[in-house]
Amino acid sequence: MPSSERGKHSRAALILAPVLLILVTVLSGELALRVYFNLFPPVNYFLLPAEKAALHFFTPSDEGGFYAVQPNFRQTFINHEFKLEVRTNNIGLREDMDYHGEPVDIGFIGDSFTFGWGVEAGERYSDIVGGAFPEQLVLSYSYPNGHAPAYYLSYLQHHPDMMPKVLVLGLFAFNDLASDTADAEIQINPESGLIQTVGSRGYKVDTNGFIVNKDEIPPRLFSAAWFIRNTAIGRTYNVAKYKLKASPDPVKKPDEIKPLDLGQWDETALMALDQIKEIDELANQHNSTLVIFYIPFASVINDYPTCTYSVSSCEKIRESNALGTSLANWASENEIHFIDPVNDFRSREQAGEKLYYYYDGHWTPKGHKAAGNLIAQYLLKNQLIHPDE
Repeated sequence: MPSSERGKHSRAALILAPVLLILVTVLSGELALRVYFNLFPPVNYFLLPAEKAALHFFTPSDEGGFYAVQPNFRQTFINHEFKLEVRTNNIGLREDMDYHGEPVDIGFIGDSFTFGWGVEAGERYSDIVGGAFPEQLVLSYSYPNGHAPAYYLSYLQHHPDMMPKVLVLGLFAFNDLASDTADAEIQINPESGLIQTVGSRGYKVDTNGFIVNKDEIPPRLFSAAWFIRNTAIGRTYNVAKYKLKASPDPVKKPDEIKPLDLGQWDETALMALDQIKEIDELANQHNSTLVIFYIPFASVINDYPTCTYSVSSCEKIRESNALGTSLANWASENEIHFIDPVNDFRSREQAGEKLYYYYDGHWTPKGHKAAGNLIAQYLLKNQLIHPDE
């Protein structure tokens, strides 16, 4: 080979060698981060791939809520505090058995707590109740039932054949009586007077099955936003960048407590409570009994970091349980069965049981077990379920 040709190859090698080195380093780093985050999920879920850190089994819907749940779906769902597999059956319920129109004895409606966020199917509070009454058909309708009272009502109106003998509403007031109800846009069918659809002011279902902000635009292929979304290196860089920009001083939490946490109803809460009364009326029309199970915020039970107020205000909320008391009074006035687990939950936490995930704020398997046992005891005590029937 002539010396000139050898020189060209040498120069090409000198150029390609560092490029290949950088490429191998980047790919190795990407692989290492993916393996590490999968084995040791970080507290900051922005470091995790979206397909594992968020649910993506939703589909757009024009009937009932603005979304439905894909049937026969599976995905891995991970968090710093849990790792589980989500499975749906033939109609999109998170049940390991298919449903073919059988009469339901006990049905559960509610949001992420009722869905079983953070626990396996079989560990949810609806499963605990099902275990207490093995002869009864017990189903959880979450997430197909939506995530706020208007959605629950619409789901039951559109599925009257699924109205159970006993309908348990897991009421997480922090969402149900506040932000999720404020976000709902209700359209009434002028002919039937029933809810035609419940839309969202701020959210939509994207093409990948995620619920996202309406103004979110999918990133262009190989853009910076694309790399941040689709690569572990991009996500790590993005989180590090925001941490470096963040103020070193901790965010000061407010002292002023919102009216809802003081047990006072604002316009949004009253709207949600009216929708729950409609659920009760619908249940009565189908000879069903509504039971509300109050799901307290983690910081109402113990000193969890999820509290959005100052330390003194958080302590005041824990000492009073004003919201639970107001809900109990409202349920009594409207002759609706109501279970407040606050005292039982606090006793269990004081005894060393951890009913909530520390960072995530949802129930642990122990939290679900405690809730399920309270509901089963209530149903027996009030003769709402007869186990031998």
